[in-house]
Amino acid sequence: MLLARPVVWIMAAATLMAALDLGRRILATNDEARFAILAQDMLSRGAWLFPQLNDSVYQNKPLLLAWLIALSSWPVGHVTQLTAVLPSAIAAVGTVLVVYVLGRDMLGGAAARFAALILMTTQGWFLHARLPMPDMLMTFFITASIATLWPMLNRRPRPWWVGFYALAGLAFWSKGLAGLLPVVVALAWALTGRRPGRWRELRLVPGLGLLVLIVAPWWLRGLLFDRSAVGAVLMSDYLFWYLPQSLPTALVTSVIQHLIGILFPWVLVLPIVIFHAGRVWRSGERGRDAVSFLVLWSAVMLLAVGITENQRLRYYLPLVPPMSLLMGWWSARAFEPAAPLRIPWRTYGVLGLVLAAATAAAVLLRPTWATGAHVAFPTSTIEVAVMAAGLGLMVATLVYGVRRRRLAQVFALAWIGSAVWVAGWYHWELERRNAAYDYPRVRAEAARLLPEAPVVAAWGIYELPFSFYFRRPVVAIATPGDLQRMIAVEPAASVVLTEAALTHVTDQERFRVLPLERLNFERLVLVTAGPALERAAPRPLTRPPGP
Repeated sequence: MLLARPVVWIMAAATLMAALDLGRRILATNDEARFAILAQDMLSRGAWLFPQLNDSVYQNKPLLLAWLIALSSWPVGHVTQLTAVLPSAIAAVGTVLVVYVLGRDMLGGAAARFAALILMTTQGWFLHARLPMPDMLMTFFITASIATLWPMLNRRPRPWWVGFYALAGLAFWSKGLAGLLPVVVALAWALTGRRPGRWRELRLVPGLGLLVLIVAPWWLRGLLFDRSAVGAVLMSDYLFWYLPQSLPTALVTSVIQHLIGILFPWVLVLPIVIFHAGRVWRSGERGRDAVSFLVLWSAVMLLAVGITENQRLRYYLPLVPPMSLLMGWWSARAFEPAAPLRIPWRTYGVLGLVLAAATAAAVLLRPTWATGAHVAFPTSTIEVAVMAAGLGLMVATLVYGVRRRRLAQVFALAWIGSAVWVAGWYHWELERRNAAYDYPRVRAEAARLLPEAPVVAAWGIYELPFSFYFRRPVVAIATPGDLQRMIAVEPAASVVLTEAALTHVTDQERFRVLPLERLNFERLVLVTAGPALERAAPRPLTRPPGP
C-alpha cells in the first residue's frame, strides 16, 4: 500500500531535506528571477495567459511553473523568495515518492528505499529543490511518465498509456520540448528490443494524439498572439540552442564535469554500479530486464543532454532519478548473500583517474567553470572539517558494508554522511552567495540615495533580479546610446551600472553619478539626469564576511 510505513519515513526524510534553508536563497540571476516575475505579473494584472517580462509578453517557455508560483503566492498577495520555490520543493519530494514506488515495482523494497534515500542526498536534487526554475518540475513529470511506461511495457492491465503520454505532456508544459524525453526513451526501448509486439505496446497512434491535444494549446496561444514570435522561439530556443555545432574537447569535458556535479557525492560509487549493471546484462541474471531498462533510460537522458551545444548543470537533473535507481539496485545487491559481488578496484581506480583528469581539463578549457570559486569553495576550517567528516563517514561505511555484507545495517550512516555533505555545502555556499549578490541591500541603498528616481535599467549586471526586488520593470541596456535614450525618455528615473560599464560613457558630465553598492565584488553606480558629475570617494573593495 502507498501508505505503508517505509513511504511515511521516506517522505518525512525528503520533506526535511527539502525544507532546509528553503526560501533563503536570493534570486541573483535572470534564470532564477524569470518565473517569479511572470508569476507576480499574473497576480498584479491578472495576466494568466499573457504575462509580461519587463513590458514584453513572454513566449519562450510554457507557463506551468509560473502558474504554480502564482497560486502558491496567492495567500500572501505577492511572490516572495519562499513562495517562488515552493513548487520546486514539492516537485522534489514528489520525485522521491515516484522513485520509491517505481523502484519497489522494478527492483524490490530494499532497492526502492536505497534509491529514494540516495536521490534526496544528491547535489542535483538538493540544489534544484530550492531554485524557482522549471527543471525540478519537469524532472518530476518525466520520472512519473516513465514510471507508467514500465507497467505498460510489461503488458499489465489498465490504460497505463494514458498516464504515460499525459504526464509527458505536463513535462512539456513545465519547460518545453525537453519534457518529451519520455517518448524518446519509449522509442529507444522499442528500437533496441527484439520482443514481438513492442511497437503495439507503445500505443503510438492514440498516445501521440493525446500528447498533441495536451501540447497544442501552448502553440495555439502563441500563434494567436504573435506568429512570428513562435517561429523565432522554435528556431532559437528549441532548435539552435540545443543542436550541437561541433564536438570540441571542452564540450566532452563539460559532460563529465556536470555528471559529477549533479550526482555528487554518490557519483563515487557510479563506476562500481556500471560495472555490475554490465555484468548482469551480459549474464542474464535475475532482474536483467529492469536493470537494462534503467541503463537505457539513463543513456537516453545522458545522450540527449550531453550532445547539446549549450551545457548547464540543471539540464542533467532528469538523469538523477534513473541513476539513483541503479545505485539503489546495487546497494540492495551488496548485502544479498547469494549475489556475486566483486569490487573491481583496478578498474575503479582507472576510472577515478580519468574522472579527475577530465575535471582538471574542464577547469583549464572552460574558464567560466571557476568564475564562482570565491562563492563555491569552503572558506573556514569548520566548514572543511564538517564536510570532510560527512564525506568520510559515507565512504567508510559503504566500503565496510560492502566488504562485510552488512550494507543494510550501515547504510543509514552512509546516508547521514551524504546528507551532512550536501546540506553543509549548500548552507555555507548560500551564506557566501547571498552576501555577494545582496540585491535587497542594493535596493535599499538606491531608495536611500535617490528615492525620487526609480531604477528603470541595468547595464553590466543581471536586470531581472532588480525587477523582482524593485517590484517594477528593469530592462537591460548595453551601450552609451541606450543609456542616453533611457534617461531622455524617463529623465526622473535612474540606471544601475557597473563601474566597468561606466568607463564606456564618454560624456559623463551630462549625468549625475552616485556610488551605490557591490554585487559579486563589482562596484555599482547609480546614474540619473543631472547637470554635472557627482561622485563620492569609492568605498574599499572587500569580500563579504564569511559564515
